[in-house]
Amino acid sequence: MKKHITIGFFLAIYTLSAQAQESKFEAVLACHNSADAPGMAIRLEQSGSLAYSGAIGLANMTTLRELHVDDVFQIGSVTKTFTAAAILKLSEQKKLSLQDSLVKYIPDINPEYKYLSIERILSHTSGLPDYLGDPHVTALYDQYAPLDQVIKSISKQSVLSKPGMEYSYSNLGYVLLGKVIEASSGVSYEQFLSQTFFTPLKMNNTFVITKGTTTGEVKGYTSEPNKPDQYLSPEQSIQRKWNVDRSWIASAGAIASTLADMSLWQNALKSGQVISAHNFQLMTTQAALINKDRINYGYGVDVYPISGLNSFSHQGMVPGFFTWHVYFPTVDLTATAFANIDSKHPGPALLDMIALQLNLSPQPVKGEKAARTARSLIGRYQSADMKMLTISYENNVLYSHYEGEEKRKIIPRENNAYSYECTENYFQLRDNNGTNEIVPVSLYHGEQSPLIKL
Repeated sequence: MKKHITIGFFLAIYTLSAQAQESKFEAVLACHNSADAPGMAIRLEQSGSLAYSGAIGLANMTTLRELHVDDVFQIGSVTKTFTAAAILKLSEQKKLSLQDSLVKYIPDINPEYKYLSIERILSHTSGLPDYLGDPHVTALYDQYAPLDQVIKSISKQSVLSKPGMEYSYSNLGYVLLGKVIEASSGVSYEQFLSQTFFTPLKMNNTFVITKGTTTGEVKGYTSEPNKPDQYLSPEQSIQRKWNVDRSWIASAGAIASTLADMSLWQNALKSGQVISAHNFQLMTTQAALINKDRINYGYGVDVYPISGLNSFSHQGMVPGFFTWHVYFPTVDLTATAFANIDSKHPGPALLDMIALQLNLSPQPVKGEKAARTARSLIGRYQSADMKMLTISYENNVLYSHYEGEEKRKIIPRENNAYSYECTENYFQLRDNNGTNEIVPVSLYHGEQSPLIKL
């Protein structure tokens, strides 16, 4: 009986802790979004266990249908990870080599592009330009076109540099890789991905959009910078021509998926079910330029530390949708955020949840602990650009006030730290050889220039 009581006690404590953590995640989601506007769906999974899955906002502003965690979203340039994996898979099947030149698979390509290697295109170090701002292309891309016609239209610009000289992100390069996949496999890009990845992995809600702009019940929105709270269909945008048939994005950004399918994909990718361990290492290693400098990109993934942790990630934006997908190998954490509005990056909300899951920020404090933190922080500080900051404690509330700006409430945290409301980015008071400094700490960018206490 005593053993059963003890087990029951610990189960109750665990349940309460899990509920408290979920409540924190829900609060973050609500902080960054409104229930009556386009919103977000977010999922975190660590070491095979679901840490959180939630959604907020509207899938359709007209019908008022709410977003759900199993909704299909367009993932934009996160598609590039799938395209890179397909190329690596074909190299394992001996159907191509990463050292092959484009001319082998696209004989009539722009002469300037012919001898660019596949591996340079994979890492955006080929010197290829982009095409999405080309007015000759934007005049055409609202209508469906077959891949060969798309390539003919987007491949007219000159290269920006010699291969291996610099990193230059190129959607054009990844559209060309789609054609390489088709030429070497003998099937269409969407067929190859479906047969090789989506069907075997049971990613039943993931597919390539080959025509049009929509995928189903989740409608994508945009907004103008001067009217951020007015939500438009992308084709209604006045400031940019934003009606883009997905045939023009193709293997650079035309995949749609769900949160659960993205977790299936990441789990399969890291465990060798998609490509070999050797090729996964190639994919997730920073590529090198000719001068041996490393860039923050591998093959189809960004590769750089976030909050001091190694990460493999990609963000993606197409008209109406914004996605960020990130994997932290050392803590085995997969995190994905979808938004059905392209003018709002889901990254800040996702980063706040990652910080909560991994305890990356000092914990908020209350009562006497908060009062002690407040007393240590009170004072005037000067930034490197000579801005003056005053921290005050009034009626048991801590405030931050930059000269010439509105006074803002701040949240006291452990270890002489504080944050603004609705963020896990924080500021920390530190002693630097007898000088007190407040150091801003960004979850994404790391430590910033300190402010000196006067």
